[in-house]
Amino acid sequence: MSKRRFVLAGVLGAIVTGVAILLVALPFALVHRQDLPLERTYGDAAVSLVSRFLGGDASNPRGNDPRALSAGRAAYTGSCAVCHGAKGDGRGVFGPTTYPDATDLTADAVKRKTDAQLFWIIKNGLGFTAMPAFGDAYKDEDIWAMVAYVRVLQRGDANAITIPVPTQAQLLLADPRGDRMARGAAVYFAQGCHLCHGPEGDAPADLSIRGRIETEIVRKGSERGMPSYGKDRISDAELADLEVYLLRFAAIPSSPD
Repeated sequence: MSKRRFVLAGVLGAIVTGVAILLVALPFALVHRQDLPLERTYGDAAVSLVSRFLGGDASNPRGNDPRALSAGRAAYTGSCAVCHGAKGDGRGVFGPTTYPDATDLTADAVKRKTDAQLFWIIKNGLGFTAMPAFGDAYKDEDIWAMVAYVRVLQRGDANAITIPVPTQAQLLLADPRGDRMARGAAVYFAQGCHLCHGPEGDAPADLSIRGRIETEIVRKGSERGMPSYGKDRISDAELADLEVYLLRFAAIPSSPD
């Protein structure tokens, strides 16, 4: 009988300890900003294991498609470069500020990952990191194009796009409580449109949207690497306000390539 009580006491103690960890210890993980011994090694191994197991072994169907690189570069510039950097070195604006910091995509550990692994990570994201899931924003073929562009970055053959940085005056135009143009500017900057197209549609080459209004592609995306934005991300009212903001500089001719 005493043995049974001892076992029950041990089980109860384990449960109480587990609950204490969940309620007290784990919340402090939110302020954790430095690696514990072998933590980075364990994390990298876990990502590799999960992405290999769930990603499968499919080859990139757009790996040899020259058109994929253009779409992949556009998508990467707008959605990835802010953290991973224009060159893929993890030195984007927010890359060094997250925990864990943004991955250097040109590192050997990433080069060793298969295309299928990279595809799975981009599509599904990684929990407890700053890596989001892009499966709802990009079609599979666009994600494969991003993978193809990452490979170009790893070879050092990519021509990165330099996107104009918004000025303080341009940012001050955004006001979700202002008139329609101000609300449209707020949508434009909040959704990160400027990361790809520039603060006033003045990005270079194909990313320039000056002189053309194509708000219909906001919903469905495009083959140029433009993600789709459902009503859960941009409502119809917000889309109408966004169009008013775009009309502000639509009459300005596109910059030459």
